[in-house]
Amino acid sequence: MHNRQTAVTVLIATYNKSSALRYAIESVLWQTFTDFELWVIGDGCTDDTAEVVASYTDPRVHWYNLAQNTGDQSEPHNEGLRRAQGQYIAYLNHDDLWLPTHLQTLVTHLEKTGAGRCQLPNLVSG
Repeated sequence: MHNRQTAVTVLIATYNKSSALRYAIESVLWQTFTDFELWVIGDGCTDDTAEVVASYTDPRVHWYNLAQNTGDQSEPHNEGLRRAQGQYIAYLNHDDLWLPTHLQTLVTHLEKTGAGRCQLPNLVSG
């Protein structure tokens, strides 16, 4: 367990799109802002998605696969939120890419404006 909070948790929800997912993961790993964790959450994936994620040896990259396909991004996103350790959450679709300065731009703007300081009620029951 680490002593300080990770700045950003990146969440990628995916379902059987391992060929496109590689590019999304790489665009996260190429970020100039490096204080992040990446959770790839499968929606009951049955292809080689787990192997693709495991091929990245970066300790910031994590994988979890839901037991069954829900057919919607909300369940993988909710699972990712339960696992998130970041101060901020950033979503990336499994078939999208970020420019290398994407996270730096987001975090800089959030910290400059204070937009990320709002407190939301705890809606997750434990």
